[in-house]
Amino acid sequence: MARMTKLSKYVLSGLFSTISIVSGCLPVIAGERNDIKSCYDFAKIEPSTAKVVSGRHLFVAVDGTFSPDINIKKLVHEKVHLFLQPGDKITIISFSAYVKDFYTDVLFSGRLDTDIADRDDVSKKSLMTFDNCMAKQTQFVKTKVDTHIKNAFKPNDADVPKTEIITNLSQVIAPQVAVNQGERRVLLLVSDMVENSDVTSFYSKNTLKVIAPEQEIQKVQKANMLSDFKQADIYVLGAGWVPATSKGFRGGQVMLPLKQFWQQYFEASNAQLKEFGQPVLMSDM
Repeated sequence: MARMTKLSKYVLSGLFSTISIVSGCLPVIAGERNDIKSCYDFAKIEPSTAKVVSGRHLFVAVDGTFSPDINIKKLVHEKVHLFLQPGDKITIISFSAYVKDFYTDVLFSGRLDTDIADRDDVSKKSLMTFDNCMAKQTQFVKTKVDTHIKNAFKPNDADVPKTEIITNLSQVIAPQVAVNQGERRVLLLVSDMVENSDVTSFYSKNTLKVIAPEQEIQKVQKANMLSDFKQADIYVLGAGWVPATSKGFRGGQVMLPLKQFWQQYFEASNAQLKEFGQPVLMSDM
């Protein structure tokens, strides 16, 4: 067996621990949580020597009642990895209906380190320790992000009759996204965006119906389910997705009102809907 290095021991002993928290505490705890331990601490380098970058926080909220095809799932991973840069924070949330074995949870949340601003001021030994840690941190984050996104989707054999998108946005997701207004906040919302709850249902006879956006917004307002995202950027991936085995067809007649509803919802919820991927997200975040 290969000899374990000091860095490997540090990693295995909890450098990058993931802590599970219950959904009732999410808005409070998520703002303090960092599952990515600092390489500055490990290398014993003063954190104030880090490069200063514009703050960005990416929230990836995956609808746990949604199980798209492999190409849609791969696209989620690609968009997230393309976005992430040193200094960014990422939070992965799985949200679902309020039924047994399906619940909303923050799966992962942490901020990546930036490089040292002036490397000439740091000893060669400390730099080597720091660089090794940073390489491991990058790989750790990629692995954790991929694992948690993969596990956030609904298993193919699971039957979840309800889809509580609006309630989760209002009560769980928006309060977290709104916390730190000093940095750019981006929400990647991965869902077919078809609500089916006590607030309202976009289905009729198990098929997506042609909704009346204004009437649906009134239902949301009456239920006090609008959110406040504090001008965060919203990107939707997966809207209107239909399984290959489904006989249903979602053409423009049903998709345009669906898009209009969510445009009105996010506008009323103090957010910027940058793109509504039907189902593919074409632009970068």
